[in-house]
Amino acid sequence: MENASKALIIAGAILISIVLVSVGVIVVQSLNPDEALSSMSQQEIDSFNSKFTSNAGNNRQGTIAKSVISAVITNNSQYMDDTSRQVKITTVGLSSDAREITDPNELTPVRNAIVTTARYDINFTVNTKTGLVDVITITKK
Repeated sequence: MENASKALIIAGAILISIVLVSVGVIVVQSLNPDEALSSMSQQEIDSFNSKFTSNAGNNRQGTIAKSVISAVITNNSQYMDDTSRQVKITTVGLSSDAREITDPNELTPVRNAIVTTARYDINFTVNTKTGLVDVITITKK
């Protein structure tokens, strides 16, 4: 009987130590979000970027520019608490020039200001640290 009770005590101590180590790992990851972001696979980064880069180019239709801004609005609403995944929009030739906008509520009027029959250059900048699209510049032709 003594050996059985000691074995149960040892097993309980091992389980408690495993739980403590797991909690410690979770706490360390939550304190360092950049480290968690860097653990994204290249496929995840490419998937994130493709939402924005697939429509990049010169002399694009206004409907494409609107769809890019809509994708940014959706993305920024989804990652409201994670600024490292928010994408900024800068416009040139529209009423709100030279200002990087991330707030979805402020991006809606920018999207509405895009003329569907006009032509736009859509360029993007990638953050060198994370590899994610950081800024999209839309220039009216």
